[in-house]
Order: sequence, then structure tokens, then C-alpha cells
Amino acid sequence: MKAIKQILVCICLLLAVCGCDKKPINGKMDGRWQLMTIEYGDGNVEECYRIYYSIQLYQVEISNKGSNGKTFMGHFSYTDEVVMGEFRYLGNEEVQANEQDLKPFGLNEPVTHFQIEKLSRKKMILKSDYARLSFRKF
Repeated sequence: MKAIKQILVCICLLLAVCGCDKKPINGKMDGRWQLMTIEYGDGNVEECYRIYYSIQLYQVEISNKGSNGKTFMGHFSYTDEVVMGEFRYLGNEEVQANEQDLKPFGLNEPVTHFQIEKLSRKKMILKSDYARLSFRKF
């Protein structure tokens, strides 16, 4: 009888622990993504090195771990389309990122609207009027 009680207690604890996991707001889109390529409207394709997008809740962090080492925080929303914008320097939130700062990330406006071409657990492709961004889950 004692063994049965111990098994039931273990099962209840296991169910309680599994039931406390929080579901991501943005589904498969939440997480850290590495930008692989930027395909511009004129057909040019740019390979990207060490550029990352981190999406969680209603924020997106974009960072260039390569040559310039800049990191920005911005607003993020995801319904039928993806909207990113109002990027500010991480550590100096009073200064808003300009168009030149955002170009290496495949963004050309303070607020960018994307259509989702592909979204899986390992790959994401977003398309705006300016460029098509291909990501891999990092």
C-alpha cells in the first residue's frame, strides 16, 4: 500500500511540474534566430555573419556580434503579420536607431511589416517591401 501511495505522489508531482510550463506568446517564432541571408528586391543576396534576432513576448533584440557589435531593443507583434520597430540602443534607450543602423539587419524603416513565408521550429523566412530575410533557429 505504501508503494502505491509513493507512486501516486510521484505521478501527481510530475503532472504539476509539467503543467506549470508557460506557453510562448508567439508560438514557434519565440526564441533566438540567426539571420543567414538578406535577399533584396533587386535580386542581390547578402550572406550574414553573426547577426541574431531574439524574440520574446512583445520585444525583439537584434544584435550584430560581428564587426560593429551593436545591439538594439524594439517592439514586436505577431498576428497575421510580423511588425518590428521603434528600435533603441541597448544600454542607452533614449537614443533611437536610425536607418543606417538598421540596414545590416535587413530593416530600412523605423517600423517594418513582414509577411511570413515560412515558419517551422528550425527555419523562418520573413518578407518585407525592402528585403526577404532567411533565419535558422539558433
